[in-house]
Amino acid sequence: MLEESLRVEGYVGMAEGIAAQLKTLMALQAVDAELYALRRQCQAGPVKIEQGKAVYDADAKRVRDLEGQLKVIQVRRGTMEGDLAAKEANVRKFQMQMYQVKTNKEYTVLQHEIEGLKADNSVLEEEILKLMEEADQRKADVVAAQKALKEERDRLQAEAAAIECQVAQWEAAISRLSRERAELAPRVDPMILARYERILEKKDGVAFVPLHVVQEACGGCHMNVPPQAINEIRMKERLVTCESCARILYYPDDHAAA
Repeated sequence: MLEESLRVEGYVGMAEGIAAQLKTLMALQAVDAELYALRRQCQAGPVKIEQGKAVYDADAKRVRDLEGQLKVIQVRRGTMEGDLAAKEANVRKFQMQMYQVKTNKEYTVLQHEIEGLKADNSVLEEEILKLMEEADQRKADVVAAQKALKEERDRLQAEAAAIECQVAQWEAAISRLSRERAELAPRVDPMILARYERILEKKDGVAFVPLHVVQEACGGCHMNVPPQAINEIRMKERLVTCESCARILYYPDDHAAA
């Protein structure tokens, strides 16, 4: 019966029976599950660092924007203060000229000019005061943003160092598990191993799963398994795969200690 089943599956000449192969696959799947998980973590580590850097770069740009806005306000204030100083100088010049005029008409013209300049200066002074208040607020925003950015930079540097340390540990674990896998894989019949590894790659590291006995369902996709297939799984005379997800199934009680 076993030889006929192996012939159907294409595994005639296999050194070990299906039951022994299933036990080896159990051990191999445990190693592969860890390897896949660790490799995902190793890939996620640098991605997390880059995501943190992207957030930091965006925050740094916002700080630069605030600094630029403050600079614009300061330039505007400087320009207005220059205009105010020029107008005040003109007021003083016209006031001096008033002592030198000889007609009422000339005096009235100068007086009108002085009043206009003083009115302009009053508006400028109000605008300058508003700009001073705006500059003070914007400067406070810049200082707060710069402080927050520095704290974020320090946190990200510490986080990156921790991730790099963790990745180094994961890589060491991957090396150890890879050696374990190299010892286990040759114990599996080449045809079974090739089939297992094809499923492993397609199913993201999970190719060999238990049957959920009570639910009579696949431990991978949770779809129902036909009664005939369940009997064949228990008999261990051939490999049985899930009709829905193609993962290799095993009966859990038989391998609980594996």
